[in-house]
Amino acid sequence: MPGLAELRADYRAVLTAVNALGENQREHVERLRTLSQQQADTNTRVRTIDDRTRSIEESLAEVKDLLVRALDR
Repeated sequence: MPGLAELRADYRAVLTAVNALGENQREHVERLRTLSQQQADTNTRVRTIDDRTRSIEESLAEVKDLLVRALDR
């Protein structure tokens, strides 16, 4: 049967491992938060680009209509 010193050493080893896992978990959570924010930023940029593209397409359609009308005169 293990003695008190061995049990304490085992307890410390387990505690060290649990602390290491906790730190690892915190690092993963922080990375996920960072990736989530980057994804949100990317989605915002994509929406902005979509809005600009739609505006350009609408303006281009208006210019085409004006050209067609001018050429039909």
